[in-house]
Amino acid sequence: MRHRTRTRSLLLLLLIGVIVLPLIPEASADADRGDWAARIAEMDRALGRGETTAATAAWREAYVAAHVSRGWPGMLAVGDAALRASRATGTPEVFEPRARRAYLTALLRARRQASPNGVLAVAEAFGRLGDRDAERLARSDAAGLAIRGEAEARRRANAL
Repeated sequence: MRHRTRTRSLLLLLLIGVIVLPLIPEASADADRGDWAARIAEMDRALGRGETTAATAAWREAYVAAHVSRGWPGMLAVGDAALRASRATGTPEVFEPRARRAYLTALLRARRQASPNGVLAVAEAFGRLGDRDAERLARSDAAGLAIRGEAEARRRANAL
């Protein structure tokens, strides 16, 4: 009896999911980009005015927006913004770990998206951060992704 109740409950939840999921609007990549980019611009303006508290708050909002976007470019831009904030505020102990975390997230996303250009961009970012080991590893990953991409393209072309 309990098994039937659980099965019915599960089927009901699945049915609700099938009905409700198509009603949820898809997130726009452009809207996501505009959100994190606008927050970074806000951070830069605050840094220009010497308002470190406002700059830090804008950076945090940019980080959240980039995180939600699920793409690597936003996280890369947020990491770069953290490095600018580090230099402007004189607090590398605060912002450099934030940059590193953003770059690592960007690297994972670029790998998942099989983007050699994304992985290479993150490698360059690690270089700007001064992390030569991470830079070297990311460059190696980018080369591997490029080779796999070329092999896949060759295989698909030969299949035609």
